[in-house]
Amino acid sequence: MTILKVLAGPRAFSHIRAHGLNQVDVQSVVCASGAAKTLTTIGLDKVILGQWLKNIDHSVDLLGTSAGAFKLAAACRNDTQGWLDQFANIYCTQIYADRINEPDIRDIISWAPRELIDKVMADGGDDEILSHPNFRLHIGTVRSFNLLASENVKRQKQAITKAAILSLKSSHGLKGMAERVVFSDSRSSKALRPIDNYPTHSVALNKNNLGPALNASGAIPVMMHGIEIETEDGIHLYRDGGMLDYHPIPSQLWPSNEGIVLYPHFYDYLKWRWFDKFYPWRKVSASKLDNVVIFAPSDDYVKSLPYSRIPSRGDFKKFIKDESKRIEIWQTATRRSEELGEAFLELVQSGRIADEMVLLK
Repeated sequence: MTILKVLAGPRAFSHIRAHGLNQVDVQSVVCASGAAKTLTTIGLDKVILGQWLKNIDHSVDLLGTSAGAFKLAAACRNDTQGWLDQFANIYCTQIYADRINEPDIRDIISWAPRELIDKVMADGGDDEILSHPNFRLHIGTVRSFNLLASENVKRQKQAITKAAILSLKSSHGLKGMAERVVFSDSRSSKALRPIDNYPTHSVALNKNNLGPALNASGAIPVMMHGIEIETEDGIHLYRDGGMLDYHPIPSQLWPSNEGIVLYPHFYDYLKWRWFDKFYPWRKVSASKLDNVVIFAPSDDYVKSLPYSRIPSRGDFKKFIKDESKRIEIWQTATRRSEELGEAFLELVQSGRIADEMVLLK
């Protein structure tokens, strides 16, 4: 049995059964929000983006929110594998203990993603990201309104509480407080036509908004400062793109997408909205994942990791008095993820992927 689960939507399942999985089939790669969880698949990401898709002769759209967007931006550097390694190292080695006395917790937490983004974009990184020969980056953010647009923490908490309660009954708990804004590589041919009834805007990425868009995509309300970005329709406050697209669902944003979508993921299921993570019954149905192939670590693989689980943002608090232990745990998970990349290559190159994959239901 492979350590890598392969779960495919109906159309992707039929295609791979008949033809296997080939680079020419892949039109998109999606990476989800999830903070430290995203370290779980670094080795898999390196193989897919930096090796298997390295010499393709067509463009591939990369869509991410929060840490998923950070990771995909790193993958758009010329040395994809090297920069994914750097991303993981920077993320793992964040230290908060020496900042714990700052008066505003948002100041403590907000510096880390800014530092990571600055390093990913350093030394001409912004030019490389925006001119990658094959990859087209898309960054999901949320434009905030009403209480959610306030920088007053109490008002933000009121907004979050209201949205959480409304989300128990529908997927529109943030209506009136949030609009989706996707900052996209202008060279992409993908037409953004979301079908979830949230107002949505597409903004062309450029050197001026690339850093702020990445920063905004991971700006968790209450915990972090919002990010002001100026676009053609004015200056707005932007927050975590995962609020609307926690695990982005391509068919809901690009309904005309015809190619295979690869989804290297830390779970074997997807949760669409930010609040859905609190509701066990809220999982994305196969009908919305027709052309998606999810690659996720097996249960036995996860049990073999330190503490028998994948890294979590909660580890910052759990190991606040022993950050070296947290770093060790995260680096072990990152190093072990190379095994997932090796498993991917073996499945694809041998053709065993057709036998190992499971039909999403």
